[in-house]
Amino acid sequence: MGALGDISMFCGRYDRELDEKGRVSLPGPFRDAMLAHKFDRVYVANSKIESERFLEVYPPDEWQRLVTIIKQKSTFDVNLQLFQVFFIGGTHEVQFDRQGRILIPSKLREFAGLGHEVAFSGMPDYFQLWDRRALDRTIKFAEDRVGDRSFRNSLGL
Repeated sequence: MGALGDISMFCGRYDRELDEKGRVSLPGPFRDAMLAHKFDRVYVANSKIESERFLEVYPPDEWQRLVTIIKQKSTFDVNLQLFQVFFIGGTHEVQFDRQGRILIPSKLREFAGLGHEVAFSGMPDYFQLWDRRALDRTIKFAEDRVGDRSFRNSLGL
């Protein structure tokens, strides 16, 4: 469950620009929610849907919850080892600056193919950072699938 209990901390899409140093301003509602919980940093991780690469951005409490779950798993599981190499090994802890920006490390920018135009997308307990064109393609792909009643039924919605 998210830091706000039953209420989603993050929702919506926000288009932003990545500056020449790799910094991006957090959307106001995301930044406000983080600051309300006295969070001054996030954890930025590699992620992928189908062939589209993007970044997942976790507040400290959600990151700790995820790490706790992973630590309870068998370290001998090859799939878990692969996941940890990709996900945990690729994650960076990033502090906010005074302007509410985060610096996306170059390796993560390269992985996600982030150009100048980026977009934040809210999830229930974390948010995502995408290259804007990649998110547009993924939304179109999702739109085609979500419109199919059997798809929604498979989710129990």
